[in-house]
Amino acid sequence: MPFTVCAGRHAIATAVLLAGAGASSAAAPPEALDALSISIGDYIVSPSASLSVNTQYGVASSGDISSHEIHVPRVKVDFLLGNSQGLALDYYGFYRKYTDTWSRSFAVGQTGVNIVGTATADVGLDVANASYRWWFGHESDVFGVGVGVAYYRIRLGVNGDVFTNINNAVGTTSANYSADAVAPLVQLDWRHAFSPDTRMYVSLSGVERGNGNLNGHIYNAAIGAEWYFTKNMGFGAEYSATRVKINADDNNETLDLKMNGPSVFFKARF
Repeated sequence: MPFTVCAGRHAIATAVLLAGAGASSAAAPPEALDALSISIGDYIVSPSASLSVNTQYGVASSGDISSHEIHVPRVKVDFLLGNSQGLALDYYGFYRKYTDTWSRSFAVGQTGVNIVGTATADVGLDVANASYRWWFGHESDVFGVGVGVAYYRIRLGVNGDVFTNINNAVGTTSANYSADAVAPLVQLDWRHAFSPDTRMYVSLSGVERGNGNLNGHIYNAAIGAEWYFTKNMGFGAEYSATRVKINADDNNETLDLKMNGPSVFFKARF
């Protein structure tokens, strides 16, 4: 009997060890993915924008305005649930004040209105994405499909001198607008590992909202690479193109924003 008990215990212990090893092996992610990845970086762009803001004189449009190089902070977090599904979080914020000599004309009934002289336009955009992703493939090549939601907030403002063609009336105008919305998000990704520490990737995402207080789209495309100089720490670099077109149905405000440029990241993985 003692021999039987000891043999039974040995068999159970062996089975538990083998099951644990099997579970650990099954849970190991493909070489192109990490169980948890955190990227903190800087999106370096020279944005161009156009906006329209509703003023007491009517809708003032900026026309195409461009900016010198600016730095847009960006944070990404990716983590796996098992080895073929996961969650992805992404945030970036943009704010810029444009100052230019404008001459913009529009009509209010029979009255012609111009914004002239030195005028400023404020453009702010915050975007936070959260998506659930499915990964297909194995080891060094994986493809991802993600669906989720995007929260975005815009802030628009315009200040300038105004004169009308009626008695040469002169005045100033100042208007500000801020609103936020949530819209569905779709992502497509491809990742390739040259080695456990060196990878490249291509990522596409789209946000689309057809109605509501803020409707329009946000599209982003990126190609990048990452290199880990230790097991857990590394650097990343990518080139991104972002297109934003948002309309505010209730107030006639619009934002058309284009951003292209490189990003650099400090990366941690676990």
